[in-house]
Amino acid sequence: MNKCSILTICVNYNNEKETQQFVSELIAQNGDFRQKVIIVDNSESPSFDSPLYSLFKSDSRVLIINSGKNLGYFGGAALGFREYSKEFPLPDWVIVCNTDIDLIQPDFLLKLCNFHAVNPPAVIAPSVYSTLSKVNQNPNMQHRPTVARMHFYKWISRYHPTFVAYQTLALAKQKLLAVTHRNPVVTDGDVVENRRQPAPRAIYAACGSFIVFHRSYFEAGGNLDHGAFLFGEEVFVAETIRRLGLTAIYDPRLVVLHREHAATGVLKNRKRFLYVREASAYCADNFFRTL
Repeated sequence: MNKCSILTICVNYNNEKETQQFVSELIAQNGDFRQKVIIVDNSESPSFDSPLYSLFKSDSRVLIINSGKNLGYFGGAALGFREYSKEFPLPDWVIVCNTDIDLIQPDFLLKLCNFHAVNPPAVIAPSVYSTLSKVNQNPNMQHRPTVARMHFYKWISRYHPTFVAYQTLALAKQKLLAVTHRNPVVTDGDVVENRRQPAPRAIYAACGSFIVFHRSYFEAGGNLDHGAFLFGEEVFVAETIRRLGLTAIYDPRLVVLHREHAATGVLKNRKRFLYVREASAYCADNFFRTL
């Protein structure tokens, strides 16, 4: 029987220390499987100038690709997947993720292989516990949003003051729900679980910070060619799955920690706000037309 094969693609942008920590956790994972890790360096500097090159150049499991410019999140991931595909066959699983992730389960990859060895879904959303909101970010959306909701968010994201107000209220709501519903939370970096563990279930969209793709997603014609520079990846993947007649599930048995220090800057950083505005308009106009 062939070993389970896993490709993880992460995108670095001037954050070598964080990327080093994440990749080091990946290659230290317990279990018997075949693994490749691609670091797409969006930092707009030659890869050999990066500390990442000297750290991982002797490890055959790790490949560093210099994009030559900042391609964004899925733009960088798409480049990494294309370059991988030139040399290697399609793996069983492809993980696309941020680098601000802690693999708090030392056997996460082994669990992934074992839990879904039979009848795997096209996309898996693990539990993603946020250090910012203190709650689980998955499922990102249980059901497909309405056309009205997506165009309302497009309008909200058009103006910086309304966007900041909306995001502030949304974060407050998340924290309130974590208390009133007694959801699993993160306290001082430790995951506190409910006694009742929900079973895996079908969902509409997975949190974009850590998405697991089965090979069937790509075999059916799915890709990573999201039309926005940053943000909106969840909707793009969900709509691709919907178009292809595939399935996404949330599996709470698989757990990672998301340190959202970078994401918090979206409320204060004007450039990031513009990326949100672009992504919300792209998703609403392309996938939720009013006609």
